[in-house]
Amino acid sequence: MALHVGTLQIFENNVGVSDAVLLDPMTEEAFIDNLVKRFEHQQIYTYIGNVVVSVNPYEKLPLYTHAVIEEYRSRNIYELPPHIYAITDDAYRSMRDKNLDQCIIISGESGAGKTEASKVIMQYVAEVSGKGQDIDRVKEQLLQSNPVLEAFGNAKTTRNDNSSRFGKYMDIEFDFKGDPVGGVITN
Repeated sequence: MALHVGTLQIFENNVGVSDAVLLDPMTEEAFIDNLVKRFEHQQIYTYIGNVVVSVNPYEKLPLYTHAVIEEYRSRNIYELPPHIYAITDDAYRSMRDKNLDQCIIISGESGAGKTEASKVIMQYVAEVSGKGQDIDRVKEQLLQSNPVLEAFGNAKTTRNDNSSRFGKYMDIEFDFKGDPVGGVITN
């Protein structure tokens, strides 16, 4: 199966090992070499079991379109190549279908792409959850919270022109159908 997105074919021509658990030998050098090999082919996501590692490409890649969201929607986490959408969909479905609270932790050094990753996660949830005037209003408020926070808490650093200078914890509340009904951001 191939999905052609711009110049990328994200569902074929997989380079390296997509799940580092399968590296042989499993050494730090092999792990780094695998990340580099994948990165050089614009494959910025690599699994370590059910954790996804992303390498910031410092450029916009066409990996976050409606078509890609639809490919990852309701799919098994390992059915398609590693992607932040796969992790997000798995957490969303566990919350919605099994009524299990979920937590996605995004960590990394300055400039690693944590803020962008959180935006991608929120965009995915907004796309796959329900529709309706009240739901859409809540989604829009959640999506617009990032630019407001960035306006007051970002600064230019040596690694990033728009670096967040704060940590944040986002708690999004969902109803029994999996639709967002509100949220709280704490920094």
